[in-house]
Amino acid sequence: MDASDRPRLVTFPLADGLVLMRPGVNRLFVLNATASDIWTDYASGLPPATIATRLAQRFDIATDQAGRDVATALADWRREGLLDFQFGDVHPNAIPVTTSPGSEAAAEGVYRLAGTIFRIRYGEPVLYQCLHPLLQHWVAKNTAGFQTTFEVRRTGTAYEWHQDGVACLGGASKDELIHSMLHRIVEYACHQIPWLAVFHAAALGDGASCVVLPGLSGSGKTTLAAALLQSGFEYLGDETIPLRRDNGQIVPLPGPLCLKPGSWPVLAASYPALETWPIYHRWGQPVRYLIPPSTDPNRSWPVRCLVFPRYVPGGATTLQPIAATVALQYLMAADTLLPQPLAPAEVSAFVAWLGERPAYILTYDDLAEAVATVRGLLLNKSFSRAELGELL
Repeated sequence: MDASDRPRLVTFPLADGLVLMRPGVNRLFVLNATASDIWTDYASGLPPATIATRLAQRFDIATDQAGRDVATALADWRREGLLDFQFGDVHPNAIPVTTSPGSEAAAEGVYRLAGTIFRIRYGEPVLYQCLHPLLQHWVAKNTAGFQTTFEVRRTGTAYEWHQDGVACLGGASKDELIHSMLHRIVEYACHQIPWLAVFHAAALGDGASCVVLPGLSGSGKTTLAAALLQSGFEYLGDETIPLRRDNGQIVPLPGPLCLKPGSWPVLAASYPALETWPIYHRWGQPVRYLIPPSTDPNRSWPVRCLVFPRYVPGGATTLQPIAATVALQYLMAADTLLPQPLAPAEVSAFVAWLGERPAYILTYDDLAEAVATVRGLLLNKSFSRAELGELL
């Protein structure tokens, strides 16, 4: 049988390894970090002796011991019939691994976030398989003309993050690397935007306009954003939401939504497979990442209203209009950034922008009721500031 006619294995990345699915067999094959490295090198076409040399360098072990480990792993996989298949793509939606000159089976990807095209070079394919699934919704259709190059490397059991050859992070664990990677990419893209303000908020669109949900950790904004996404809204970002200076519109920076344990049971009905998603750790707390669909990187969104969510267990769902002065106080408390040093012209422009946007406090316990309330705000004509003043 020609190799191209053989069935393909399907590979799923985990935070610390890989899972293999063999066609026609109702069983998963789980590989730890060491086995994943061996598998990835073998799938890349490297001979066992080269794999053993690389393994010895990565884990600082004797080459003969590494050779025995490689031989044992290959023998086990051959006995299970795993080597009789084509080596499949990483699921979901992986892009091809490319080989760079002078680099043995190095992998890279080109991505776009807002108007920024950037490249990430992964020091070894296993890093691509681990990190790329978190970034797949940013994959660039046009890979020419990237503006900066990030690089991730592994040194023993720790990781490094570089930008254009300059080290930005070193000695990090895999979880620290992931958190820092997502933050630094979004931060870099944000700096390329001529912004008037940057909200610590989530933003969701209905096709014509968007709602901004500012709030600090624990306010329920990310849980609400995840539920709104599942209900049909377009996800524009969480944590970092820049407001353009030139048109007063939101620029999407849609990083993965970081879901904390308290939101897992609340979102289980919306995301039935959530309990099977990989668990990472951020600041010592277990989290799961929700990878959103891709969004148009060329588009900015007019803001219909600002909604400050407050999750109150056992409380009723209420929507309270608030004055612009109160909204500004809440925005500052939620770590909204304005250009520094403060300039009267920019502050004036931001205050004028805010004065034209209705703002509300949404108190909720029932997530479905909160989603319906936000949907009503977006689908119905919002209050003008004058009309809102009559309500206060």
